[in-house]
Amino acid sequence: MQESLSPNYDSEFLHQSAVRQLCKWRADWGLAKFRLYLSKHKVSEVLLQDFYIQWQLGNKGEYKCWKKPLSQQQDLGI
Repeated sequence: MQESLSPNYDSEFLHQSAVRQLCKWRADWGLAKFRLYLSKHKVSEVLLQDFYIQWQLGNKGEYKCWKKPLSQQQDLGI
């Protein structure tokens, strides 16, 4: 089955995409350049919080990557 190429405007998808982009920039640019970017742009607290969680879980901005915190994995019996 081929994946749809039409844009996805679902708010959760857009939020996760923005968080992944922050993770990618952090991985590609390094900490100093990433902090400089954040100092020059307004980024919502929710994005920053989710970025921090995803970064701590090892998300480096890979396509469609979204890591679940350990507490969520335990609820699933993992």
